[in-house]
Amino acid sequence: MAAMTDVTVLDDLDRRIVAALQTHGRATWQQLARAVGTSDTTAARRAQRLFGSGLVRVVASTDPLRSVGGYPVLVQVTCRVGQAPRVAAELAARPDVRFAALITGTFDLIVELIVPSQRALARVLFEEIEQVDGILSTVTETVIAQHKVANVWAHGTLSPEAIATLEAERGPIEQRDPKPLDDRDSALVGLLAKDARLSFAELAVRLDMSESMVKRRLDTLTRDGRVRYTTIVRPELLGYGVEVFYWLAVDLRHLDETTKALGGRPEVRYLSSTAGYSDLTCEVVLRHQDDLLTFNTRVLGELPGIRRVEIGLELITVKRAFTLVEGGAL
Repeated sequence: MAAMTDVTVLDDLDRRIVAALQTHGRATWQQLARAVGTSDTTAARRAQRLFGSGLVRVVASTDPLRSVGGYPVLVQVTCRVGQAPRVAAELAARPDVRFAALITGTFDLIVELIVPSQRALARVLFEEIEQVDGILSTVTETVIAQHKVANVWAHGTLSPEAIATLEAERGPIEQRDPKPLDDRDSALVGLLAKDARLSFAELAVRLDMSESMVKRRLDTLTRDGRVRYTTIVRPELLGYGVEVFYWLAVDLRHLDETTKALGGRPEVRYLSSTAGYSDLTCEVVLRHQDDLLTFNTRVLGELPGIRRVEIGLELITVKRAFTLVEGGAL
C-alpha cells in the first residue's frame, strides 16, 4: 500500500468520487459514474486507485443504539506532557472505542466509548482507562441523544441532484425498534468493517451463503440503520483544512432550538446532547481557518441561550467508525 504524504492532491474528479462514496458507500460503478459525470470505466479506475493508495477507505460499522450493542460515552483525557500520542494509540486499540482524536485546548484527547451498561462503564473508567500510564485525569459525558452522525460533509462538491439520486439509490433509513444482530449478521458486518465495497459474490463465498441471502440481510441491516457506511479520507484532500470540536453549555429552554439549528448546518458532522461537562457536543468540518471565526460569530453567536463555548481543534484523528486511521489522521 502506498504511503500517504502531505503533498498528495486529489483532482476535481477524485473529490467528486469521494463525495459520492460519502453519500452511498456501496454505490455501483455505474451509479458513481452518473453521479460524478464520467464513464463507468473511469469511475472504477479512479476509485480503485484511491482505495489501493490507502487515501480512501469505505468501511461498515454497527450503530450501537439501533443494534442493541450499547450506548456511547465521550471521555475527555488530559495527559502528562509528551504522553498524549502514546495514550491515544493505546486507547484506540480498544475494540470498544469508536472514535479517538488528539485535540488542542483544555484536554489532550477525546475518545468515544461504546459501553453496555453503567456498571461496565465504571469498570472501564476506573479499572482500565484511568490506569493507563500517562493519563492525568478524565472527564466523562454520557451521550443522551445523538442528533447527527453525518458521513457526508464534503458539501458543495456534488450537485444537489446527484446527491438526491445517490440517496434514492441507497434507499431510506427507516425508524424501527432496536434489534440485535444475529451471528450471521455479525459475520457479515465483520467482513464489511474491513472493506465495505466487497461484492455480494465475494461475501457469499466467504460466508458460505447464497448471494440472494447476503443481499437480503445487508439490505435489511442498512434499511434499519443498524449498519452504516463511512468513507474515511483526510479532509484536507477534499479542501477542508479545519476539524474542530465544540463543547456548548446551553440554557435548557433553548436547547431544542439550538440543537435543530446546528443539526441543519452542513458543516456539522457530529452533534449529540450530553450530560456532564457540556449540554451539546459538536464536531465541525470547515475549509479554512477564517471559517472558524465565521462559524463562531455568525452561527454560534446568533443562537440563543449559549452560555459557554469551548473549542478544541482536531490535530490527529487516530480512529473513526471503529477503524484505525491510516497515518493517524483523517
